[in-house]
Amino acid sequence: MKLKIDCLPCICRQTLESARMVTGDENIQKDIMKKYAQLIPGAVEKDISAPKLSADIQAYIKKVSGVDDPYKKVKENNLIKAAEILNVVKKEIKNAEDPFLAALLMAAMGNSIDAGVSLNVEIEENIERALKHSFKVSDYNMFLDDIDKAEAILFIADNTGEALFDKLLLQKLKNYDLNITYAVREVPILNDITKKEALEIGIDKYADIISSGSKAPGMLMQTANSEFLAAYNKADIVLSKGQGNLEGLYQEEEEIYYLLKAKCELIAKILGVEIGDFLFIYK
Repeated sequence: MKLKIDCLPCICRQTLESARMVTGDENIQKDIMKKYAQLIPGAVEKDISAPKLSADIQAYIKKVSGVDDPYKKVKENNLIKAAEILNVVKKEIKNAEDPFLAALLMAAMGNSIDAGVSLNVEIEENIERALKHSFKVSDYNMFLDDIDKAEAILFIADNTGEALFDKLLLQKLKNYDLNITYAVREVPILNDITKKEALEIGIDKYADIISSGSKAPGMLMQTANSEFLAAYNKADIVLSKGQGNLEGLYQEEEEIYYLLKAKCELIAKILGVEIGDFLFIYK
């Protein structure tokens, strides 16, 4: 998905937030903001994606600060918060009329934990919203038909905190005779999950974990490594989690299921929904 000018203020906020995380030196913070301003004309002219612009400025932040994982503490806090309510989510799934659909919905709910949009997330409120409204748009029945025939599924992961809820969905996918691959970011970027966190929370019990090659807060196929491309081409089903992955893939690839929460006005408008709606759509 090509960069929209609506994305620029959001990435600006994200850049300042990151700068303040890595240093209290106002001169370095100003330098980082100046660099972001310098990147904008080229980004707009070349029609790159928002995840690519975000990746470029985050790489610069790491370079000038010497901090290779600016959001490390944020990810740790996300996991703590998610773990605190994990049993509540498990109970909702277990008691649901359709536990598989509920696991998908709770995984989409977990997508609320997004440092690219905001550091302040009320997970309990998102659970209530998900249970009350369910999916605004859903291709669940199509997914059920496809999964019965599938042999391999590629799950493109997003944020670290929501991976605890992904794990509950992976448990349900394990009921099918499937080879499951869970693709994570190549390097730390915002609060997105890497192989390190995926192993720490036990994703490997349910799926083969691979690095995607993407160093952006979204899957960019032009940076995909050979391992990811092999899994992508082999998969009968590709399930893309989150808004960042949708921004990287939606206008570039076909035959993908997108599981997410619409978290900004731009994405909501493109998908024909409202901000805050949960979606499970096929394109």
